[in-house]
Amino acid sequence: MKRLFLTLITIVFASMAMAQEFVEPVEKWKVAEVWGNNFHGWSFHQDWEVDFTVENQDGRFTPTDAEIADAERLIQKKIDKVNSEHYNQQGMCPIIDEHMHKYRRQYVGFTNDRGDHVVWVNFLWDDNLSDEKLASDVLLTKGGCGHFWHIKCNLATRKVYGLEVNDDGDIQYLPRLAKPKPRISSSKNRNKNPKVRKTGIIHSPEEKVFN
Repeated sequence: MKRLFLTLITIVFASMAMAQEFVEPVEKWKVAEVWGNNFHGWSFHQDWEVDFTVENQDGRFTPTDAEIADAERLIQKKIDKVNSEHYNQQGMCPIIDEHMHKYRRQYVGFTNDRGDHVVWVNFLWDDNLSDEKLASDVLLTKGGCGHFWHIKCNLATRKVYGLEVNDDGDIQYLPRLAKPKPRISSSKNRNKNPKVRKTGIIHSPEEKVFN
């Protein structure tokens, strides 16, 4: 009996250990580190909130390793032509297409109203920036000139476009935009709870559903 009891205890603890071993926090699977030919970065899940959109956006998608490699091939092939004017890349500011291997990347996927997959790629060259920070959130910046830039790649049309290179000046990592809060409409009857909606006053239970 004692041996049976010890066996059951062992099985229970083994099951708990296995469960703990295979459970990962949500943040873990929402960001994936990716490596490839001349690139290293992090891909963000489609549910990851970002403070920007793309033209004709219709949704989001999670870029696969193959899609990221495809986007990188297109960007590295076409960047010298897209960057022919060398905006914000004078003096001490690097010419971006001559130093592609220096940048670590962040990838965010969007879909447009035609169903095309558009990969937004953020390029950052900051030796003081840890990998942990790059994996923690999509980083928007100002300043730093050619050390910081981003671009879009439409995998369906094979178009690389929307190059934006930071202005000159000290680098600043921008805080997240504050999310708009719903308005609260006050009831004339103070005994009733206030009702919440995006704008105006709720007239029916169905209006409580936010799209």
